[in-house]
This record gives sequence, C-alpha cells and structure tokens, in this order.
Amino acid sequence: MKTSANILITLISGLLLARLVSTLPYELSWLPAGITSVMRLLGIDTGENADDIETIGLLVIIVACILVAAVAVTLANLLLRRRRHSA
Repeated sequence: MKTSANILITLISGLLLARLVSTLPYELSWLPAGITSVMRLLGIDTGENADDIETIGLLVIIVACILVAAVAVTLANLLLRRRRHSA
C-alpha cells in the first residue's frame, strides 16, 4: 500500500511539474540546449529529425520531471522515517 501510494504521488507530481515546465517559453536558453543534448546522447540526428524535436523534447521533459519527483518523494520518505525513529 505504501509503495503504490509513493508511485502514485511520484507520477502525479512529476506530471504536474512537467505541465508547468512545458508552459515555459521555448526561448529559455537551457530548454532547447537540453533537448538537443539528450537527442545527441540518444544518437538522434537533430538536423535530420527537426520535426521530432518538439515531441522528443516533451518526452524528455516528462521523464526528467518524473525523476525529480521521485527524488523528492524518496527524500521525504527518508526524512519522515528518520523523524519517526528519533521520536
């Protein structure tokens, strides 16, 4: 039950964060640079797949935001566990 709640909280908060990040203007310097670097890391030619940059970029944003949410939920669980043991 606890694991499924953690997964659900992680997915919901990650998707909400991705929704927030995806509304940011594309002109931010780190956003297109990050998308391009991930595409290069995956071996995708950015010039040949210029039409796919938005789709791949959105997928990168979603995955990154879910990972950030997972780290936040894990840290929250560790802090709560430490607080219970100290009390």
